[in-house]
Amino acid sequence: MESDDWGSIRIPDLAAKNRLMDLGLLSVHDPFSKFDTLESADDLEALFSVLNQFNDEKGNSPVITANIVVGNPDFQKIKYSDFSEYYFEAFTQTYQNLSVGVDPFSVMQKGIDEGLFFPQYHAREHLNVSTWMQLLQSGDEAFRKAFESGCFSIDYKARGNRRNNLMAAYDYNTVEDLSFIRRSISEGLALFEQHFQFKSITTIAPCYVWDAAIEDIFLENGVAVFQGSRFQNTPQPNSSDFKKIFHYNGEKVKEKVYLSRNGLFEPSINQNIHWVDKAMESIATAFAWNKPAVIGTHRLNYVGSLVPENRDRNLRTLAQLLTQVLQKWPDVEFVNSAELADLYQ
Repeated sequence: MESDDWGSIRIPDLAAKNRLMDLGLLSVHDPFSKFDTLESADDLEALFSVLNQFNDEKGNSPVITANIVVGNPDFQKIKYSDFSEYYFEAFTQTYQNLSVGVDPFSVMQKGIDEGLFFPQYHAREHLNVSTWMQLLQSGDEAFRKAFESGCFSIDYKARGNRRNNLMAAYDYNTVEDLSFIRRSISEGLALFEQHFQFKSITTIAPCYVWDAAIEDIFLENGVAVFQGSRFQNTPQPNSSDFKKIFHYNGEKVKEKVYLSRNGLFEPSINQNIHWVDKAMESIATAFAWNKPAVIGTHRLNYVGSLVPENRDRNLRTLAQLLTQVLQKWPDVEFVNSAELADLYQ
């Protein structure tokens, strides 16, 4: 199970969410705007409680490969610079700024020690910083209002923007943008190692947007395994579209290895889908072809500060899925993405 976005602010709190929705800056129909927010200690404890109920025949619990965003914008410093400079803070600092009670990082460490939670590198920040700073510096009214609420993840449907927001950290058009990304990756990987005391073996690009130049930067930094969906979104200069590149599980290109998600468990995205049946069908298809099942399941399914009942419902559904998996395939093995990559390598 690969799960993205841990550590990122996204929607700071319920008050900010309601304010930005009232202003029309967030869509009430967007699940990420409705549910996704910084994880709390309670969120992590609730997730680990479910995972701890299950074991494969080797005694391993189901493990979430948690792709971590290791930094967030430092809104205060950026404001004090009059938007002339970009500053970021470590995700652990964001925990201290926004969390109440138990430190989420201490709970996360417990989950790591118990083999339930395996961090890997997502990005330094889940944000196209260059474009965001240009908008702030130009006085863009929408992004300035969102900034005052500690939020950058509002809708942005502008001509020339290849997505409807600024969440694709590695979407770029200029050499200067690529230079910024290069520095952010190097600094982000160092920050990851500083906090977790090991190097990230794999990475996944925010929004599945990256190109060969981004891969080269990761290779220079010792990361050669790229998680993703079936399709890589490659930025095209002077184009409003991405070029789609297909990847399959275990694909090797020279020293690079690609892991491709061949199933989904995303109950927050569409609550009209029977996600247990959908995931079971995907797993069965993968196993029928003697392939590993790699299930994509984003953080928004497991955080409850904005809508607690959504988290609780999804955790019950996750327990149902794991129960059925073990019943149908008692010899199933639970592994993290680095272990899977090692088998391919």
